[in-house]
Amino acid sequence: MDWSRREVLKAAAATAVTGGWLTARGTGSGVATASSDGREPVANAVRQRVDASLPPGAVLFDLDDDGEYGATVERAAEPVADDAHPRPVRITSDGRETVDYAASVLRPDGAPALGDLDALSYDYYAGPDDGGVPDETFLVVETDSGRHGMYLTYHDGDAGGEWRTHDVLARATGDTGGTSGWFEYTSVDGDADGRTFDDAVERFGPDARIVRFGVGRGDGVDPVALDASYGAAVVGDRTYRFPAAVAQRRAGENPS
Repeated sequence: MDWSRREVLKAAAATAVTGGWLTARGTGSGVATASSDGREPVANAVRQRVDASLPPGAVLFDLDDDGEYGATVERAAEPVADDAHPRPVRITSDGRETVDYAASVLRPDGAPALGDLDALSYDYYAGPDDGGVPDETFLVVETDSGRHGMYLTYHDGDAGGEWRTHDVLARATGDTGGTSGWFEYTSVDGDADGRTFDDAVERFGPDARIVRFGVGRGDGVDPVALDASYGAAVVGDRTYRFPAAVAQRRAGENPS
């Protein structure tokens, strides 16, 4: 992954599940905290602990700070929605190229243990206007040492025009499908920020509990058109809809 894109995604991912600088600036619903070693929160929010109080929802990022949110989350309509995918979410830029980013994050019921799951997946549908941008799967797990956020970039290289399933559980147990692996963006142990790994179960243990599960789409470096839908998010024996209601908006890469 390009270094500059990775840095943008670190900031995006951390804010998507923390509230980060949105709260520090008085506009968010999470709690901005100092890092574990007592330092002030850094501008891109990547060293903040994950905030458990952030409500599930869509998070929009105006990464070029032009005052417009070029990537939005909405409920997808026909013909994408069907009986197997009622009311999926759609991340779209309405046919325009953008560097902005959007994510949709849900909170699984009961915070199931990572090692107990027999299914962790979601379905996706890339529309004809999609620019082929990799999407990111976000996971936040809770262990005895705190909360850890991670993302995995995934792309199958083909818009396809049909629903496909992304098996996140296979990725969480070491089969990262030729990608560079999971990227950990929270710093709990002091040196975890920037760590990459393939096996999330091995990294955090089978008792790690999933407290957030989400998807994001966009390219913070090169302008592209976005048109991708997500539905049928499965965690264990439960199926969820990714939320479309906006929980937070974040303006700029470096809101210091």
